[in-house]
Amino acid sequence: MFRNVTAIERALGTGIIISSSVPISQRVQKRIRDFVEEYESVLSRFRADSLVSRMACASAGGDFEFPTWAGPLFALYSEFYAATHGAFDACIGADLLALGYDNSVQFIPKSAASASDDSNSWANYRRALPITWADISQDGGSATLHTNQPVQLDFGAAGKGYFVDLVTQILKEELGGEMPSDCDSHADFDFLVNAGGDMRACFSEENNQIKVALENPFDTTQAVGVASIASGALCASSAARRRWKVKDASGFESNLIATHLINALDGIPACDLCASWAYVPSKTCDFPTAYADALATALFVSKESDLQKIVQTTSAEFAVISPNHALRKTCAFPAHFFVD
Repeated sequence: MFRNVTAIERALGTGIIISSSVPISQRVQKRIRDFVEEYESVLSRFRADSLVSRMACASAGGDFEFPTWAGPLFALYSEFYAATHGAFDACIGADLLALGYDNSVQFIPKSAASASDDSNSWANYRRALPITWADISQDGGSATLHTNQPVQLDFGAAGKGYFVDLVTQILKEELGGEMPSDCDSHADFDFLVNAGGDMRACFSEENNQIKVALENPFDTTQAVGVASIASGALCASSAARRRWKVKDASGFESNLIATHLINALDGIPACDLCASWAYVPSKTCDFPTAYADALATALFVSKESDLQKIVQTTSAEFAVISPNHALRKTCAFPAHFFVD
């Protein structure tokens, strides 16, 4: 099915792999690489020259004009912010920095089973109340953000998935011609865009599928199940990835283990789940990978009932695993799990 592979190393901190049924030309590869640079120069909080870094350094705030392609991403964050009552928020960048998640952080390769071992000690953790997404005003229909103080944005909850959707759009544009209404790709051109496990498959035949192993959060060398996805997006979040020891005020490592899955209401890592997966078919929305990425994160920080409207609108299916190994999934989540 996929006889050709294009790799873009270190893009978005994880690398991107595009698998396709036909070769992708050097010209198209260059267009994608150029867009990687543009995307990071706008949204990466790890780059001192990015637009979000300039927002973080603006002592009095200001008006920040983003590229038009950022508009749908902001709309998605507004939608999830409202649905989760503020638990899902791009303004967690300040919390992540306070916990030590910057360019110098050293991740520790332990299983999710120990991710919440020290969760009770978070009761002593305090943070200053940060600015929230609701405090940032936006011009209707534009991608300009208005602030009156410094704000550290982090779009990690959905930004990688959104990038996958934008790369998918580039590939579709470059194919040329009209695509049949009942398929997600040009005839005889199937492809898969994979950015660190956030993936979108596009097939010319409706019945085509690809099998994807689902990582076991308790033992990342093994799979806990296998998903079979058609044209659409599959994303995951896990407490077994991007974990690090928090340093105290003196710079010494504490017993606290932090993850990137921050609940914006209290500024500390969510620990009620160990892993989540979300699948969104291509036909239900324009940015299925962004929604799948956001949903996988939102499941950690919010009640499933709060997300039902988004789930229904996008026809999303999802599954989660708790620290006690309990598995919950929607009835049509397209995967076979090796555990009950």
